[in-house]
Order: sequence, then structure tokens, then C-alpha cells
Amino acid sequence: MRTAKELFAELNSFDENRRIEAKSASAVGKSMMETVCAFANEPGLCGGYLLLGAKRTGIAEDGRPIYEPENIENTDKIQSDFVAMCNSMFN
Repeated sequence: MRTAKELFAELNSFDENRRIEAKSASAVGKSMMETVCAFANEPGLCGGYLLLGAKRTGIAEDGRPIYEPENIENTDKIQSDFVAMCNSMFN
């Protein structure tokens, strides 16, 4: 398993890709579930990383986006809502 620091480094080096997607995570919603479905259904991908609390804050001189961690309030509620939504959609 990779650390959040490693994931942010990859995100800032290569942007979002087939293996990593960034979300602000103020609430669990359709966009998160679409990402989970995409990771689950991509043949040979073996999942991916949904990085919650990642905010796109600008563009580097070379054109790459810059992401920074953002404070997430109510992390327990977001986690609980995420699990509940996965259970209702995928079971």
C-alpha cells in the first residue's frame, strides 16, 4: 500500500490517470461511485487509488496541475457514507 505522500507526489508528477483519481471529498456522491466502478471494472488494472481531500490549486510552469491536501471535516461520516453507498450500489 502506498502512502498519501507518495500518491500526492504521483498526482503532481503525472496528474490523474487510470490508477489514481483525486476528489475534494466534501461529501460522498455520484462522482466517487463512478470512480469506484471504473477501478473495479477495468480489466487487468487491479483497482486504483481514490485520493480524498486532494484539491487542485493551480498549474505548474510546465503545464502540470498542482494538487495539495485539503482539510476534510467529518472524516468518520464521509467514511461511513462511502461504505453505505458502496453496500447499497454493489451488493
